[in-house]
Amino acid sequence: MVQCMRSSVLGLSVLLLGAFLGCSDDVGSSNGGAGGSPVGGGGAGGASDALPSVGCEQVALYPSGMTTEAELSFGGLTRTFRVHVPASADVEAMPLVLMFHGGGGSGKQLEEASSKMNLVADAEGFIAVYPDGTGPLRTWNAGGCCGSAVTNEVDDVGFVNALLDQLESSLCIDRRRVFAAGMSNGGMLTHRLACELPQRFAAFVPVASGDLLPECTPSEPVPLMHIHGSEDGHVKVEGGLGCGPSGVAYPPLAQTMERRRIANGCDATTSESFVAGDGSCEAYQGCEADVLLCLVEGGGHNWPGGEPPGGLIDCPADGGQSTTFIASEQAWNFFKSHPRP
Repeated sequence: MVQCMRSSVLGLSVLLLGAFLGCSDDVGSSNGGAGGSPVGGGGAGGASDALPSVGCEQVALYPSGMTTEAELSFGGLTRTFRVHVPASADVEAMPLVLMFHGGGGSGKQLEEASSKMNLVADAEGFIAVYPDGTGPLRTWNAGGCCGSAVTNEVDDVGFVNALLDQLESSLCIDRRRVFAAGMSNGGMLTHRLACELPQRFAAFVPVASGDLLPECTPSEPVPLMHIHGSEDGHVKVEGGLGCGPSGVAYPPLAQTMERRRIANGCDATTSESFVAGDGSCEAYQGCEADVLLCLVEGGGHNWPGGEPPGGLIDCPADGGQSTTFIASEQAWNFFKSHPRP
């Protein structure tokens, strides 16, 4: 069910559209610890160490047990997003997961098809939010990609910061358990957030993507688990031009991981963290904040365990879609074991 309403929160105009399916479309430093089994103060957010947002002191703007479509004004643009609150929501502060779609996709597509993250949110008790990119193809400005978001210099990092302010003021959120994940161009934005806005998040999980910034000098290390198909034909493991429409020569995956290893103060050595289906995950050692790489054997440019992607150009060289490595479940396992201290 999708519900819509109108409200104003902390000076941000929030418009919640239509009705039902007829709607138009800083705390502390980061934690360390590694491994396939969750480590740290996990759980769904009701623990005594929660850091409640100001929204816990008022009636939640977004009702539980459904998805609400919403928008806010930022940077001269009307930005849209979808908020899924599980039916189990109560007065206790809940974790928040931001989910960023790929270029040409949408928050609705990532929510309802590609990721199946709502199933995990409902079972585990966290809020999932699906923002939309900008322009006719709905892209994100990840630094070197993609589309009109880059050419128009859209401030997507500033938008995410403003969105978090709005969500924390209108929902009861545990500020120690705010996370981000993204697919493809959305994963590239996730990498950018880990570089430029780490103080607002506890951990990141980019999928089928890379770090396209000229440099990455985060103010603090934050845990990150990168998921990538070994046969991704769009964002190739070896780097270079893929078969996708972006026209961008992506950096090798090893370069992206090396940058994160350095940012998080890790040693150059890795060891097996865990294996799930056809995904094998390696963890860097000696980190100030965990860094993992999960490589899905034979996997292509998609969200492992989700629905097949739509709208991509023909790419015979692209790999398949895993049905045994469930990216949404593994992302949440990583998130819930990495709250901010």
